Amino acid sequence: MQTETIFDGYLCEICGQFHAGQYISLACDCPDPYTCLTENEKSRAYLGTDDCVIDDEHYVRGIIELPIVGLDVPFLWGVWGRVWKKDYDEFLEYYAFQGREQIIGPYKSRLCNRLPGYDLRTSNLKCTIKIQSLGKRPLFLIEEPEHPLAVEQRNGISLQRARTISALVRHKL
Repeated sequence: MQTETIFDGYLCEICGQFHAGQYISLACDCPDPYTCLTENEKSRAYLGTDDCVIDDEHYVRGIIELPIVGLDVPFLWGVWGRVWKKDYDEFLEYYAFQGREQIIGPYKSRLCNRLPGYDLRTSNLKCTIKIQSLGKRPLFLIEEPEHPLAVEQRNGISLQRARTISALVRHKL
C-alpha cells in the first residue's frame, strides 16, 4: 500500500507512539485478486499503473474521496475496480485523450480491494466509475448507500477517523 502524508504527526491509538506525518492518501498497489496469484500464475496477468487484466477479468485504478470535515483536503483511497471488457477497452482507447471525461463513462464496477477500518467488507461493493480529466485518476462512487464507506463518502470523516485509518494501515491491521 502506498501512502502520502501531510500534517506534523499524531499520537497513534494502536501503539501509543507519536508518528510523524498524517496519511491522507492510501493506495492499493493492485486489485486483491492479483495479490492472490502465485509468481507462476502472474504470467496469466498484466499489471499496469492504471489497469490490470487477469485472464478474462479487467480492472481499472481510481480513487475514492472522503471529505475531511473542517479541512480543505480530502482523504483519498487509491482503489481498483472490476469493469466489463468493453468499458476497459474504451478506457484504454481514451486514456491519454484530452477531454476524455466528456466522452467516456461512467462505468459500473465492483470494488476489488479490502480496505482496513471497516467492519463490513469493502471488496465487491457496487460502484460507479466517473472518468476525470487527463492527468487525474477516475473517481469511484460507492453505490451501496448504507455501507459505512458510502456514508463516509457522502458525509465526510473526522481528522481522528483519518488518523485511525492511518494507524490501521501503518500497523497492517
